[in-house]
Amino acid sequence: MKIPTRDELRAELAGFDDTRKKVVGGMLALMFQSPEKARDRDWLAEQFTQVSLLTGQFEAVEHAHEGVEVAQGWIRSNIDPVLNACFALFVLVAEDVQGDEAAGELTAADAMLRALAYFG
Repeated sequence: MKIPTRDELRAELAGFDDTRKKVVGGMLALMFQSPEKARDRDWLAEQFTQVSLLTGQFEAVEHAHEGVEVAQGWIRSNIDPVLNACFALFVLVAEDVQGDEAAGELTAADAMLRALAYFG
């Protein structure tokens, strides 16, 4: 996967709707807590599904079976762009930290704050 430039990523994130932004935030929190799993596409897909369902956007659907169909459709159509953005943020935050020798030991919270800066 080609990592976008910082400006390209900022522009992409600016175009995300609130649900995508919530999922990116949830996914990044998980990735920063378990960085050794950040390259495991199966783990990422499983976490993406869970985080997506936790956004609450599918609860407003009148019938449960319709909610499942809506959720599945949203997950299928959003998994690639959202996970690609998450991975790019993960890599760029790591690069940002490497350039900051005063950063010392980076915590998940520190990494999350740096990632949020990409949202403008």
